[in-house]
Amino acid sequence: MKKKLFTFSLLLGAVTLFAQQKTLEASGKKPDWAKQLVETGYIITQGDALSLGDAQQEALLLVKQEIVRSVAEQVISASTHSLQEQGMNVTESYTQSITAKANKVPFLQGISISKVEDSYWEKLRDKSSKKELYRYYIKYPFGAAQLGKLVAEFREEDQKITQRLSELESLLAQVESVEQMEAAVDELGNQIATLEDNRKDRAATLQSRYRALYESILVVEVGHTPGQISYKLALGERPLKTSRKPQVKSDCATITQTTIGDICSISYRYDGCYADVENFVNVQYRFGHKNVQHKFLIPLN
Repeated sequence: MKKKLFTFSLLLGAVTLFAQQKTLEASGKKPDWAKQLVETGYIITQGDALSLGDAQQEALLLVKQEIVRSVAEQVISASTHSLQEQGMNVTESYTQSITAKANKVPFLQGISISKVEDSYWEKLRDKSSKKELYRYYIKYPFGAAQLGKLVAEFREEDQKITQRLSELESLLAQVESVEQMEAAVDELGNQIATLEDNRKDRAATLQSRYRALYESILVVEVGHTPGQISYKLALGERPLKTSRKPQVKSDCATITQTTIGDICSISYRYDGCYADVENFVNVQYRFGHKNVQHKFLIPLN
């Protein structure tokens, strides 16, 4: 009974509001669909703004929002049982995550005024405040078949996330460069921020494993003669590449050139070094939160 009274109050408020408005202009006779704001197989919206163009764009935006809401509701409804099996509930954050992903479905990019089946607009004036606005109505074709197609498209895109997690797991043992490691850490960070199911923990664990690789990076000496050092980076026993230049310092030598590549080289002058003390060239990189360095002793003896 309370619900009926509440609904009646809303309708009464709407009628009262309508009674306070005067129609100044209109695009024609107001169609039934614009009065009822509902028709099977269509999304019907109305946009209000100070200009006709802005009212039209507002109505079109509401079409997109309604489609996103419909897709999200279908996905969440189908996901509820699966989440419960994982010991999870449909939380607000999960709902927001699904809605955000539904908003990126490619179909939405094709929504335009040219695909509107019918429209109607009117210019209104509020009798009390004398303020005027345009109200634009849109009748956009969107039925159950299109909704089903969009939900399938959403699930296909969502499945790509799972596939990508599997790819990153496989690539963990095949990392060839520091940049590849860093890109994986960043990508997984984005996944962690948006996922709200059991894949969130999977992504977090995988990100930790990628970060742990920094601990295994070594600077390995390849050759060293007075004035010239050759070295490479390695991930355990595997060669590792990077486009980053290291910080190179020495207690006595003057660094003249640093070259990076599969084999890196450092040229230096050592005329300021003395044989009776330990002289060195220090090479240091910063990868993630890890300093990777190696001290090369200068062979003067």
